[in-house]
Amino acid sequence: MKRFFGLIALPVAAYLLPSVEAHAQVRMEMVKVADNVYTMVHPQGSSNSTFVITDEGVVVLDADIRTAGQTLAAIRRLTDKKVRYFITSHAAGDHSSGVWHFREDRPVYIATKNQLRDSYMQEAREFEERRASDEARFAAYKGKELVRPDIGFEGSLTLHFGGLTFQLTGEGYGHSTGDLTVYIPQRRVMLMGDLLNTDVHPGQGESGMVFFSQPAQWIPILDRIIQRNLPVDTYVPGNCRVNIGKGAKDLEDQKRYFVLMRDAVAKMIAAGKSLEQIQKEFKPPQELAHYRVPERLRSFLRLYYAQLIEKGIQ
Repeated sequence: MKRFFGLIALPVAAYLLPSVEAHAQVRMEMVKVADNVYTMVHPQGSSNSTFVITDEGVVVLDADIRTAGQTLAAIRRLTDKKVRYFITSHAAGDHSSGVWHFREDRPVYIATKNQLRDSYMQEAREFEERRASDEARFAAYKGKELVRPDIGFEGSLTLHFGGLTFQLTGEGYGHSTGDLTVYIPQRRVMLMGDLLNTDVHPGQGESGMVFFSQPAQWIPILDRIIQRNLPVDTYVPGNCRVNIGKGAKDLEDQKRYFVLMRDAVAKMIAAGKSLEQIQKEFKPPQELAHYRVPERLRSFLRLYYAQLIEKGIQ
């Protein structure tokens, strides 16, 4: 894997230095989801990172370069096995850039073909802009490299590793151009990436000033996953808290979110409201009052407005 050659190997302790964890000094919370399945939860609703320990090594889904050092440190505390596979739910930097921290273990990086394409286009631009930035929130990018996937697949891919089955599915275009889920049947867990948000408003899928999310397509993606009727105890979100044991009710709640939001915004459009008026006056339905991070809502309202104007209610 040539992408790692020429990089300086750092001791594990270096991952805990404040200069690496400059993402507002956030401390991730490790949550045990199932046997040997752990999710590092971001307390402010940003990206989570999940790792699975097997007999043959570790599989990681998603990592932000600003917090991935904590994920690696947690892995090192629990096992001496190396990270053998890194998978991304989508190509956004807060989910894909952290693979750099695992470079000493030389994992195989798996993504969808759409994610692979994005890593050479807008994601590369975003990474370079952040690395060149003097903003404190991007300090963790200094001296790092953008690592791109080794494998890009279409449809589905099954990985048999360490006595477990990892069923990777390219779910289509909802939150991003290449949303991917990972189902681990032996653990009754499905990793959803940003297709699922349990207590923060969904992100708008922006990277490099390109906006991706397609709410109208997000709903049928959730429907298809629900209709599979998989024996899943826990669906792990790409952001926010993990509702262990809640099962498909989490997916139903996410679908309900989009339906309520769509109908509320459509009603304001029908009343002649402009985007600026909607962003100023909109109040989430009471059923959604527990969702946090209102600045994400403002961006998502822009998407809803533009897509409802263009395509109508679907």
